[in-house]
Amino acid sequence: MARFLLCSLLCLIFLASGCGKSDEEEKIEKQIEESTGAEADVDLSRKSMKVSGKTEGGEYTVTSGEGTGIPEGFPEDVFIYRPSKTGMAMEIPQGYSVALTTGDEASKVRSAYSREMEAKGWSEQTSMNMENQSVLVYEKDDRLAN
Repeated sequence: MARFLLCSLLCLIFLASGCGKSDEEEKIEKQIEESTGAEADVDLSRKSMKVSGKTEGGEYTVTSGEGTGIPEGFPEDVFIYRPSKTGMAMEIPQGYSVALTTGDEASKVRSAYSREMEAKGWSEQTSMNMENQSVLVYEKDDRLAN
């Protein structure tokens, strides 16, 4: 899992630095491969980035920036708040991770997740609320969502 988090961090760092040249893609690929031992294929565009590769655990893909969407195959029973923008999406053998942003108040978003996740059959296991930040953990069958 640390490998996938490192890949995500590299995506965000290089996206923020404005890289986008072919030689930069090769440099990033080499850094990812050296630090993780995983094969990496980096595709940078002007305002987005996609990293995909393979490890002994399976294939992974991390995308960030403009045009990033919810990954195909993302579980339909996991609520996605709208209006929101997908800033980062990661697909790994163990599941998915998405980072969403919205201009709505945190309390409104928190209420929507509580209502909609339970309506989709998930049960809340833990919640932590701090001003404009919340962590909600749900369980359904043998799966977790947070």
